Amino acid sequence: MVILLACGAGELGRQRLLGAAGRLWAWTLPRWRELLEEGPPWALRRAARAPLALAASADPGGAAALAWTAFKVGALAFGGGFVIVPLMQSDAVDTYHWMTHGQFLNAVALGQLTPGPVTHTVAAVGYAAAGVPGALLAALVAFAPSFSFILLGARRFERLLVDGRVQAFLGGAAPAAAGAITGAAIPLGAALSESWQLAVLAGAGLALLVLRGGIVATLLAAALAGLCAALLGASIPR
Repeated sequence: MVILLACGAGELGRQRLLGAAGRLWAWTLPRWRELLEEGPPWALRRAARAPLALAASADPGGAAALAWTAFKVGALAFGGGFVIVPLMQSDAVDTYHWMTHGQFLNAVALGQLTPGPVTHTVAAVGYAAAGVPGALLAALVAFAPSFSFILLGARRFERLLVDGRVQAFLGGAAPAAAGAITGAAIPLGAALSESWQLAVLAGAGLALLVLRGGIVATLLAAALAGLCAALLGASIPR
């Protein structure tokens, strides 16, 4: 995510430098940073740090930790839900141990098979952490940023689409988002523990990349292959 933001900011800065012919102000810090250093009220500083402090002070793996994980999923998923998969996996599997690697992989597959974005996976993570209440909390917190952005910023979207600075940022961030989506396949692939799963992965890759098959048909075919493997007695990761 840091790389993605840096690429967007870098492209914006490059266009600024080209347009300004080397003017020094292109290298200055954003105005909000200057205002912060000039001394805003301490209450605002405490409010800006409140979510992080809440997550740090709460019991490990509790509701606050789940809400903080879900918020990161919803607020940082620029370029698609797969961008945030490594972060979600790190919290759910490695940090709080709500799920195993195999269970998380199943949750991602569930997010793909169900209608809507892959961020539906966060509901499965919440369910593993705290049952149905956890699933509802995680889903609510994860989708709150995007809904808020739409409701509060819809009137400004048309202006953003023609804003040169916004276009420059998106032009730099888009390649990084594509790289992040590709990189998300690495931890997911590493979670495969059975040989028949690797065979299904290879077959799905062949169907999508070589034969140019449909995504939905490939997903359903892979699910059918997993069902057949289970019926034939193959080991199913837990």
